[in-house]
Amino acid sequence: MKFFVKLMITALVLAVLLPFTVLKGKDGRPLMSLNDLKAPDLTLPEVPDAMNLPEGTKLGKREDIIYQWRDAKGELHFTSAPPPKGVEYTAKGYDPNANLIQSIEVKHEEAQPVMAEPQIKKPTDIGNPYSPDNIQKLIDDAHNVQQLMNERMKQQESILNSSN
Repeated sequence: MKFFVKLMITALVLAVLLPFTVLKGKDGRPLMSLNDLKAPDLTLPEVPDAMNLPEGTKLGKREDIIYQWRDAKGELHFTSAPPPKGVEYTAKGYDPNANLIQSIEVKHEEAQPVMAEPQIKKPTDIGNPYSPDNIQKLIDDAHNVQQLMNERMKQQESILNSSN
């Protein structure tokens, strides 16, 4: 066992050294050199000044920048337009082509007139995109999938048992 471990370590060292020594390219030089070994660049890209951002940059359009700032009352704002002059802000860019999960569109009802008595809202009026019928359908679908898997397992067991 010890001999096998020593043999494997030797083979690994030789495999690492081959491109630097014995294996040559068409020009007669080794396939790799120590200059080819570089650490990846792990720095984050700088967000350019959003006010002077030219069209067609890596971030895309001016709409791809989000401004974060606080107003005189101390309320935090996130906008796609720059804040008023003289307000300190932070500009953050994002890639609109990034792999994101699309949100669910919630249908908003028109605002009701203000009534004298407060109206108690039902949970379905809050704006939940999932209806009880859809949730029940998901549960039924999960049960159907479980039944299919159980049937498939029985078929596989019967095939295995019949071959023995």
